[in-house]
Amino acid sequence: MNGYYDPQQHQSTNIEIPQGPTNQPRLLLRNLNETDATFHLSGVELAYANSLRRVMMADVPTIAIDQVLFMQNTTPLADEMIAHRLGLIPLISRNVSKGLRYTRDCDCDEGCYYCMVTLRLKVTFSGNDGEQFMRVTSDMLEVVPSPGGPPPPNPYGPPPELSEEDRIIINNRDPEMGQPIGKGNPTVPPILIAKMGKGQEIDVLCKAYKGIAKHHAKWSPLSTVAFEYDPYNKLRHTTHWFETDERAEWPLSSNAAFEPPPNPAEPFDYNAVPSTFYFSAESVGSIPVRSVVEQGLDLLIEGLANVVLGVQKEIGGEEEEGEDGAAADGVVGDGMGVGMGGGLVEPNIPAGIGQDQMAMAGGYGGYGSQQGYGGSW
Repeated sequence: MNGYYDPQQHQSTNIEIPQGPTNQPRLLLRNLNETDATFHLSGVELAYANSLRRVMMADVPTIAIDQVLFMQNTTPLADEMIAHRLGLIPLISRNVSKGLRYTRDCDCDEGCYYCMVTLRLKVTFSGNDGEQFMRVTSDMLEVVPSPGGPPPPNPYGPPPELSEEDRIIINNRDPEMGQPIGKGNPTVPPILIAKMGKGQEIDVLCKAYKGIAKHHAKWSPLSTVAFEYDPYNKLRHTTHWFETDERAEWPLSSNAAFEPPPNPAEPFDYNAVPSTFYFSAESVGSIPVRSVVEQGLDLLIEGLANVVLGVQKEIGGEEEEGEDGAAADGVVGDGMGVGMGGGLVEPNIPAGIGQDQMAMAGGYGGYGSQQGYGGSW
C-alpha cells in the first residue's frame, strides 16, 4: 500500500500515489487523526473492499467488560441495566493483540492478569453537599490488580521464572489498558452510568476480557466504517427514484470530485467493474483508527493465506491419491496442471518509507454484560 503517515500531523493529509502497475492495490490517504480516517483504496475488487470493511468492524480485538459482580446496588436502576451499560463503555485497548490473551487460551479458571482486566466501581452519595442527586460516570471506574499477576522482582535473588509467552504479554502491556476512554481528560465528557439519590450506594466488580465483535458487538473497535464507489453511478448499480430531475434530487457526494464526470455520448460498458473505493472509518476511541486499519489488513491477509494453504493441501492430497492409483473413477489425467502461488507479495512501497510507515499497511451479537450476585471474587 503506497502512502506515508506523519504521526505529528493530525490534520488533512493529501498524498500523491506514484505511478505503478494498475493491478496492484494502492491507497490514497485523505485524512487521518486519532479517531477518524478517510482513504481511497484502488486496484482491488469489490469483494476485497467489503471484506476489509467487515474485518475492521468485527475481527479486530479489543477488551470490554463481560462479567459484573454486584456487591451492593441501591440505585433506581436494576442490576441488569447497570451491567448492560458497563459492558458498552469503551476501554483503552492499545496493543491488546500482544498485551492480553484470550480466556480460551489461558490456563486459569476464573481470569487472571494475563487474560483479564479487573475494574471496580464503588460510589456512595451522602447528599451533604446539598445536591439532590449524583451522577455515576465512567470516570469513577478504577482498574484494580487482577489475580495471578507477575511476581515482584526479588533484589536478593534470581529474577522470577516466567514463560516466554508471559514475558511477551508483560512487555507489551499498555499501562493504561482497561481504563475507560477519556478518563481524566476534561475535553472528553464521561459516560453516564446511573444517577443516585441521597443515601444510595453502588459497589460492583467488573471483569473485562479480550474479544471480537463477531461474538459480541461491544468488542467492536469502530463506531462506523463504510465505503462508497462509483459516485456518478456510471455502472448503474443504484436505481435512483426521482420525480423530475434525477441530478437535482440526488446530489453528488463529495467523492465525485475525485472522478471524471460521465460522458453522455459514450456507450454503456456492461463489463465495467468498480476499482476505486472511498473508505470512511471512525473509532470508538479504544484503539487508534490507524491501528484498526492496519490490523484489519493483516487479519485479511492471514485469512486469505489460510484459504490458499487449505486449497493447496486439498490439491496436493488429490494428486497423491491419483499417483497411488486410488482414484475411484479410474481417471488417470487429462494433461492439465493446477498450480497456486502460496507467497504473499508486498505491494510497491516508495523508497525511504519503511514497513511501519505505510499509510494503511459488520459485527454480530447483542449488547450488555453478564452479571453475578454475591459470593467471593
